[in-house]
Amino acid sequence: MSKHLLSFSCLSLLMASIVYSMGRPAHDFDKNECGICHTTESNNITTEVYSALTSKCMTCHTTLYDNGYMHPVDILPLKVRIPLDFPLSPSGTLTCVTCHDIHSSQITPFGTKSSFLRRNESGKIFCDICHQNSDTLTSGGHETVFREAHFESNYVAEDQDLAIDAMSRNCLSCHDGSLGSAVQVNAGTWSHSVNLIDHDNGGMHPIGMRYSDIVESKPKAALRPIDQVDKRIRFFDDGKMGCGSCHDPYSSIPQKLVIEDFQSQLCFACHKMDGR
Repeated sequence: MSKHLLSFSCLSLLMASIVYSMGRPAHDFDKNECGICHTTESNNITTEVYSALTSKCMTCHTTLYDNGYMHPVDILPLKVRIPLDFPLSPSGTLTCVTCHDIHSSQITPFGTKSSFLRRNESGKIFCDICHQNSDTLTSGGHETVFREAHFESNYVAEDQDLAIDAMSRNCLSCHDGSLGSAVQVNAGTWSHSVNLIDHDNGGMHPIGMRYSDIVESKPKAALRPIDQVDKRIRFFDDGKMGCGSCHDPYSSIPQKLVIEDFQSQLCFACHKMDGR
């Protein structure tokens, strides 16, 4: 029985490799495209890349910033320990190619999608390569936020016709403690834990709802028209509110907010209760 299972597993990996290899390689560059990223000396391409590499990547990955929050780039990695096989830019900043080797295989030895990562790990294991035992764990890193809110908040799904965005599902998979990140979750109300936000009602806020619908259905909320909302507030999936509307997992602002909430500035980004 075990031999059959092993044979099936090997066959599955082989088939996955074949499927991935059938497509055109994502980074199949022509020779005349090398200069997009690499510097030149006497008409010869060097191995050194431009410091402004992020903008080069964005020429193709134009929707990257619209699909959630990405890891900070073009910064000096002062609070983490970068391995030697994770190259920094000539000026010492972290770029896209610090984590991604764009000339590597698009599949791993296990037949899975590699995302061009520099090692065959993924998810938290890959993040821990730099972040484990780093200063980010003791200086307000997101790990400390997990411990502060874990299992102390509650999410109630209310609208069976609307689903929340992928980023919010990932947030709830830990912060609610009862949901898997791959499970469809319907729109509803999130109650922040009392140690996260000091509101009498626990900081209740809808997620997964379309902002424009709330503007019309709840005039007492005094919401601004969506085109007048502070641009740092993000909406998902055709104007839905999500965890990422107010929070950025890479933010340096307390509670990972996108706007400093001094004198309720975050709330006033959407609510017209400040007289403006």
